Amino acid sequence: MFDYQLVKKALNLPSAGAWLKTDSNDDFFPDALRFEDIDKSLLAYLKEREHRLLQIDTYPCIFEHVPKKNGMLREAVYLHPAHRLLYLATLHYLLPKLDRHVLPEVYSYRRDKEDPDAYPFLNRGERWKSFHNDFRQACLDNQTAAVLVADIASFYDHIAVDDLVSRASVLLGVGACPEDKAVLEFLGALLKQCTLSGYGIPQNLDPSSFFASMYLSAVDREIVDKRYRYFRWVDDIRICARNKKQALRALHDLQAALGRHRQFLASDKTRIVEKGTKDFDKLLDVSDDVRLAEIEDGLARGTKTEIAQVFTAAKEGLRTHAGAGGDDRMFRAYANRILEIGAYPEFRIQVETLLAELVLPRLVTHPERSDYWTKLLAVTPSAIWLPEVGQLLCSDPSVYNWQRFHLWRLVLVAETVPTGLLDQARSVATNPVSDLEAYQAILAIGKHGSSNEREAIFTQFFSPQRSYPIQRAILIAIQELEASLRNGFYNRAITLNREHTQLVDYLKTLSTPNYGIKAPRNRTLKPEPNKFSVTYKTGIGLVNGQVTKYRLSRNAYDYE
Repeated sequence: MFDYQLVKKALNLPSAGAWLKTDSNDDFFPDALRFEDIDKSLLAYLKEREHRLLQIDTYPCIFEHVPKKNGMLREAVYLHPAHRLLYLATLHYLLPKLDRHVLPEVYSYRRDKEDPDAYPFLNRGERWKSFHNDFRQACLDNQTAAVLVADIASFYDHIAVDDLVSRASVLLGVGACPEDKAVLEFLGALLKQCTLSGYGIPQNLDPSSFFASMYLSAVDREIVDKRYRYFRWVDDIRICARNKKQALRALHDLQAALGRHRQFLASDKTRIVEKGTKDFDKLLDVSDDVRLAEIEDGLARGTKTEIAQVFTAAKEGLRTHAGAGGDDRMFRAYANRILEIGAYPEFRIQVETLLAELVLPRLVTHPERSDYWTKLLAVTPSAIWLPEVGQLLCSDPSVYNWQRFHLWRLVLVAETVPTGLLDQARSVATNPVSDLEAYQAILAIGKHGSSNEREAIFTQFFSPQRSYPIQRAILIAIQELEASLRNGFYNRAITLNREHTQLVDYLKTLSTPNYGIKAPRNRTLKPEPNKFSVTYKTGIGLVNGQVTKYRLSRNAYDYE
């Protein structure tokens, strides 16, 4: 067990708590409010729990699954916000002490600022681009004749919690103070609340991303000490070699090093590519990257002529990658830029039509990216996608709880929904296969149902036996009830579970309902091109087999 007093003294919960909203940006199962209620009343939230916050076994986790591209499932763990605050606090404490021991060949989730209280991973997009760009630069070096491209199979699932803590302890070394040791013991205890076997850590959380990357530090050291030209982003590994034999030796050395830590390469994603082959040119091809940079420059200039030109280029790229031989990552990259073009009212209808045509079918063909497809479809008229979404929720339900969660999330943006869809939402809330799907279905009832239906949500479903996310959804769903009736329900809820005090206080202060729906952006065309300074890092790669330099995409844009 961990030393309670030392851990309480070491962890800076207010500073770590300021990272909660940012950390929740890319959750598998995002909170409708992105925990804004907790963020706005963080000190009060912590004060109420100061004597019980470290009682980590009182915060139940919800184990769910997210589909992979091949139809298999990866585990996704929903953490109570108090649990997440503690996890962030361990990161806040350990990050400055551990990051400096991670080798520079590792690009993923590195500390961006010396200020320990500043959010640490603001430049992760830039680092991700640098990982690929620096690798391409090394590939083009005259001494490189072959490269090893490797990926670790089910990396997060195979991380042993005890080994992770031991690895961090080794990095801290003999100079570790009592607080360091107590926090590491606490980290181990915290992570064991999120696993049934002692293996696996929660994915898509900033602390996990850093700790998972750090977990391979011994492997990094072993490979780098053998003088390989090595690049790593979490579980994505690249090695440049002088010839194919050296690349094979690198493969065998990497296999052996990973095996000593019970990690294994994914055979379908690991290969050796020799210079001079079509596969090598394809690996270094930056044709789309160059075009995306040009599109971003046109968006930055902002005139009608520029926007029309880049819209044509973006449409061409999107259609190219919508086909059977297209790259799904590039499809998302072009779609993201088209979404930006749609912020101009002059182009909105064309953008809506295009996205509906090309994105809607991918709910069936590429369900593993449904979070992204629903984000894109949210800007299009709901009449276009409601029939397909209704089928995936009602008549021919998706087999993936996670996809249904995001489809219910999309339903929130519709102006009206069919009665049958509301009936299905009530069925999901009554007999949930997944509590997290039920969370989103309850919000749909709150957004689209009548006052009587909202009242019934509380009277029928709110109880101590319901999970935390369902209780939270019910309180958000009844926010539009008549004030005295609503506040009476809120008071009853706080009597049953004081965990929701900050949520209730937040909801009472809202001047307009908040279901987590983002209003569409509106941008104004410029009469003259905006001027901007080109101070961005230069990218390098191949276009039609020729070495090409270009401006890396802007940090302001999601690469996908």
